[in-house]
Amino acid sequence: MADVASFLTRFPEFSEEEDDRIQMFLDDAALLMHHPVKWLDFYDVAQLYLSAHYLSVANFSESGDNGVIAPISHQEVDDVVIKQAVSSMSATADELLGTSYGKRFLNYRMIITAGPVGT
Repeated sequence: MADVASFLTRFPEFSEEEDDRIQMFLDDAALLMHHPVKWLDFYDVAQLYLSAHYLSVANFSESGDNGVIAPISHQEVDDVVIKQAVSSMSATADELLGTSYGKRFLNYRMIITAGPVGT
């Protein structure tokens, strides 16, 4: 399992965060990922990226941005029209696409769920 030190080594941009806060998100990620054996050698790195995603979303929310964090394909000012770039994925995947950390986590999740590839 990943720890605060490895988190900060990979993501120095979060060095101002309290260690307890980082650990809380590491624990949250571990709960979601439950079965480390299923993740093969990707467990620790995927946990770090999912934790960074959670921390980023929490920081956005803390700063007053409570809107959806998702890629936007079209936005207008008058009459406020916003179209999201992603529409056909699950709510969990949509949420994860909102940060670069979440996108990387999804890459690892796809690797471990794709199964063996035959030749």
